[in-house]
Amino acid sequence: MNKNYFFIGLLAASGILLSFSGHESIGTVKKFSKDYHTLNQAGSPGGRTGAPGDGVCTQCHSGTVQSGSGFNTVTLMEAGNPVTEYEASTTYQVQVSMATNNPKNGFEIVALSPSNTVAGTLAITDATHTKTITSGGKQRVTHKLAGTSLTSWSFNWTSPATNVGTVTFYLATNQTNSSSGDDGDVIRTSQHPFGTQLGIDEANSKVKTQIGYQHSTNSLNIQLNTKIDGSVYVNVVDLNGKSVFREDLGNVSAGESALSVRLDNELNSGIYMVNVSVDNNMTMKRVFISK
Repeated sequence: MNKNYFFIGLLAASGILLSFSGHESIGTVKKFSKDYHTLNQAGSPGGRTGAPGDGVCTQCHSGTVQSGSGFNTVTLMEAGNPVTEYEASTTYQVQVSMATNNPKNGFEIVALSPSNTVAGTLAITDATHTKTITSGGKQRVTHKLAGTSLTSWSFNWTSPATNVGTVTFYLATNQTNSSSGDDGDVIRTSQHPFGTQLGIDEANSKVKTQIGYQHSTNSLNIQLNTKIDGSVYVNVVDLNGKSVFREDLGNVSAGESALSVRLDNELNSGIYMVNVSVDNNMTMKRVFISK
């Protein structure tokens, strides 16, 4: 009889011990999850941009990935002016923005060539809010803890020493709900391509151009270098392929020319493709018009 009581008592004690052990394990898992999320407040662990070979932020944050089109913005700046194309071996300021007033946010960005290799080098200009990280052998920029209070960040990017074609910035942003947990956040990924000012086809063409927009006069300034004589036409096309402005600039002789064309006031701000042709030999540039 005493042996039976002893056996029953031993089973009860074992059950209590297992119960405490189970709660402790659950608590440890929850603590690990929360601590891991807290660490991510100091920046992405890397490889979460949605670029080829990367994962996404939902590997650490619950929820689904949404499109960042129209919400995420990447702007390339040179001497304070936005550009849509890059020159080799040139340093630009990159501005990353989210269209939100949310009090707590984060991001990770990487620049890749068409072959998905690292394109250029990144340098931190605001060490208080941003830092570089390396994942998959690729350098990236992400937020620091102090940077989670921002909705935009900036850093420098030096373009490749040679023409590698279109460089794409892959960006992932996290609009958090400030819950100190890993759920309820909104993840958005986006891709932002930038071509070269001297394209591969243009290198051997008869017509080469550099085109800039002048806000004060609402004009396009065109530096033209042509190997032929002929009539010059300018055609401005929006990103939907619709021609929104066309102008005949008259005749030019072979060599270098500086031309200017005043745009219609009705033309809205945005990115446009500007086609310049000389005697039906065309070259094309992307231009950012900011009114």
